[in-house]
Amino acid sequence: MKVRARTLVLLVAVVVLAIVGTAHAMEMSGVVTAVNVEKSTMTLKSEEMAVSFDCETGSLLKDIKVGDTVTVQYSEEGGKKLATSVTRMAPMK
Repeated sequence: MKVRARTLVLLVAVVVLAIVGTAHAMEMSGVVTAVNVEKSTMTLKSEEMAVSFDCETGSLLKDIKVGDTVTVQYSEEGGKKLATSVTRMAPMK
């Protein structure tokens, strides 16, 4: 009986840690107002706010320039927004 209870407690702890430890991917679209490929950072302005992102690699930004409309997929880690994908959207005609 004690072994079964310990196993249950361990299982619950693993599930809770998995849920808490999982980074939830988020998405934001807007206009690029700043890009720094060397520092792997960019700033994006949506209708509601301006947000700065650190990027996993500078290569995410290689074809991105100020004025582009993009969609950024990101996670929050240590209070910073970490972009995992930056996709340029076609200009509106």
